[in-house]
Amino acid sequence: MITQKDKLTRKGLPEEKQPIDVPTNPKHQEEDYVFAAESDEDVDLSRVKQEEDDDDDSDDSVDEDEMKFEEPTPKRSRNTVYEAAKVKEESDSDEPESYSEMAKTEDDSLDVKDEKPKKLGGSKRLRLERKRHAQFYEQMGDKEISKAGTRQEKELMSVVFGDKTEIVSQLEDKKDAKLSKKARKKTKSKSGQSQSAVWHDSDDDDLDDDVNRKRNKYNRDQGLLTNERRRRQFEQIVGNPKWADLDRKRERSDSEDEAMRKVGHVVKGTTSLALPKGMIELKKLKNLNRETKHEGEITSINFHPTSMVAIITGKGGMVSIVAVDGVRNEKLHTIGLEKFNIACARLASDGNEAIFGGYRKFYHVYNLLSGQSDTIKIPPLETWSMKNFRISSCGEYLASVGDCGEVHVLSAKGKELLWTIQLRCVCQALAFTPDSRYLLCHSNDTEVTVYSFEQRRIVNVFQDEGCVNGSAIAVSPSGQYVATGSRQGVVNIYSLDETIGKKFPVPQKSITNLTTYIDSLTFNATSELLAMASSTIPNAVKLVHVKSGTVFRNFPIVASSLGNVTTVEFSPSGGFLAIGNKKSVVSLFRVKHYQNY
Repeated sequence: MITQKDKLTRKGLPEEKQPIDVPTNPKHQEEDYVFAAESDEDVDLSRVKQEEDDDDDSDDSVDEDEMKFEEPTPKRSRNTVYEAAKVKEESDSDEPESYSEMAKTEDDSLDVKDEKPKKLGGSKRLRLERKRHAQFYEQMGDKEISKAGTRQEKELMSVVFGDKTEIVSQLEDKKDAKLSKKARKKTKSKSGQSQSAVWHDSDDDDLDDDVNRKRNKYNRDQGLLTNERRRRQFEQIVGNPKWADLDRKRERSDSEDEAMRKVGHVVKGTTSLALPKGMIELKKLKNLNRETKHEGEITSINFHPTSMVAIITGKGGMVSIVAVDGVRNEKLHTIGLEKFNIACARLASDGNEAIFGGYRKFYHVYNLLSGQSDTIKIPPLETWSMKNFRISSCGEYLASVGDCGEVHVLSAKGKELLWTIQLRCVCQALAFTPDSRYLLCHSNDTEVTVYSFEQRRIVNVFQDEGCVNGSAIAVSPSGQYVATGSRQGVVNIYSLDETIGKKFPVPQKSITNLTTYIDSLTFNATSELLAMASSTIPNAVKLVHVKSGTVFRNFPIVASSLGNVTTVEFSPSGGFLAIGNKKSVVSLFRVKHYQNY
């Protein structure tokens, strides 16, 4: 048998140029032969026919024209280009033999006639190409590549890997781009610093503003709020102070001067203008009990006389103490009275004590300074409760409505019963005069009883004009007006002096804008505003301009959702208006005409 060495010797090849023994690849153990023909003469047709006979998948024969293959083009991967470049480098050397000759010598040296090639499936042409590629890669596997020899190889390597100069240039371009971006940022910051105003206040950088903290898309590029925007926000919440408006003029009438003299402790030193009629400037703020809403049906709202604090109570037995600022209205404290439906709650005149009454034979007294709560029982023989009571402005008397037409007068400090006033009809509502000299009681009939604390007797009983069944009564802080409400929705405004001395006083104004049960009547601190409300239907609340006796047209607005209003209350200086309803919601409004709390 002729060996591979003998074949090479016959061809005149030196031994150092002998082909390398290519180890078989485990993946192609049955395909371990070289088939790398470059022309029709290099193809062993007998062997191809032998393989066709051994194939069970197809009976088709391969023509000689089909066996004319070009040099295989490997896939563009790193190994493929590596091997192709090595082959080209070998071909450019001084070796006399070609790939076809090497393939023939390898073919003779390998004994693969007895081995049956593995069936790869598909057409015969595809299988032969796969075999040829596999053996071609095995043959080139042990050779090294250093440089691309021919121009085609260089082009191929530059396509797959890219030119070295191009890679370096690309990296440099990226680096330059990053440096240019940083340089642009630095130049922008420097230019911005150079163009900053000389009057810039460094304290503004420390401002912690809610709008700046959100950083949304609208104010992300705006920076800190300007003084103009802050001024507008202040005016929206608090209103424009009188000292900031240079065009204001003092306009006061004789009747207003009289009102100011009588309530000097409230509006002392103020020179505010008279409240105009027709339209009122109000701003809806966040709900006063936005952090609680567990009071149940709101029964009372009390603003503290000296602090910006409000006490809210409801039939659910919950008492909420909240801070009044119109922005957060933060909850300060909550008091839970178990199995006690709060029907009425009042603050003492000094603001140190709160009294919570209901339908049971006891009531609760809470000290706001110490935080202690006391439960005071009503004598068992008494038939009254603290479901409806009032405290005098002097802080000495507490009057409570009885069940059979009586009114019980207690000491506001000691809580002991002083005496009882008997009326001809069941009392529905009570009101003290600002000087605590008189107590007015509106019955469920048409009568209003006036009781004098100086004389300790009833000094007058007058008929409420247009009233069938009384339901509410209020006295203005100025001591000028008395407002009465009925179940038919009629509200009358009287002069206090006439109600004390006349049996049939004539009301100065009668308001018939509401047609249902009047539950609440409240004057503001300057006696210019009167709020009246009914809980029978939703949004049944009106604000009355007392001097003209007309209702403000823009309140409530059409789209308002105040619910069934149960109580209305003004802050001590009239700057805030609170409205409670049956759904445990207390709406808060800012009255812009008044600057103070």
